[in-house]
Amino acid sequence: MKILTLMGGGKFETKKGNSYPVYMSEVNEKMILEDHFHFCQQMKPTGIGFCVKSSDITNYRVDNVINQLSETNVTFSIQNATRGALCTALLAYDFINNDEELLITAVNDFIEVPGDHILKQFRENNKDAGVVYFESVHPRYSFIKINDSGNVIQTAEKIPISRNALASFYYFKTGKSFISAAKSAIRKDNLIDGNFYISQSINELILDQKAIGCYQIKSSQFHPLKSKLELARYILRVQESDKEK
Repeated sequence: MKILTLMGGGKFETKKGNSYPVYMSEVNEKMILEDHFHFCQQMKPTGIGFCVKSSDITNYRVDNVINQLSETNVTFSIQNATRGALCTALLAYDFINNDEELLITAVNDFIEVPGDHILKQFRENNKDAGVVYFESVHPRYSFIKINDSGNVIQTAEKIPISRNALASFYYFKTGKSFISAAKSAIRKDNLIDGNFYISQSINELILDQKAIGCYQIKSSQFHPLKSKLELARYILRVQESDKEK
């Protein structure tokens, strides 16, 4: 399995006035990027790729950080603004265009469930793709509809078509199937606020009558870390959890 991590997001300022990407924030003396890497590593992938803004590479040497985590990691530089996460993922075309399983994640979305537990369910049920969802109706998320058999039958971006919101954990049985679905979504030119999203590739697989699984987590097990407020809430949760131990 290959894992592709998308690394966009904003910045935060330290007490000294230095500015860093949010994923370089430290929680319990480890950067969010490090925790994300260990989350991925536990799933024993054959390779982990990171799509990183070229400005982050230039200003913060993020590529060096990634190489220090593992010499086998691969960095893909995002030279210019793309038309959304779907296009960003395609920057790693040669890395993911194969018959290996593919997992697409976002560095700033943290899930408190071991990834291998989730993958095990998708594999045992022979799903062509799979997503992770939690309960929310906030329109900042992607959403899915699920049929009585437990399969995903529709996705929608930024439109609450259900109470099932998606975390950034997209499984594909093969990287090639994602590439094909992504191309199909882009050819339709159905931009959403000027962008293409990973969820749109899931819709293309549904139209191709593929079996799309879903794994539910509690809302409290999902932590988006894209702003100072979200980061502060997560740090507080970690501190409270440490006190309980």
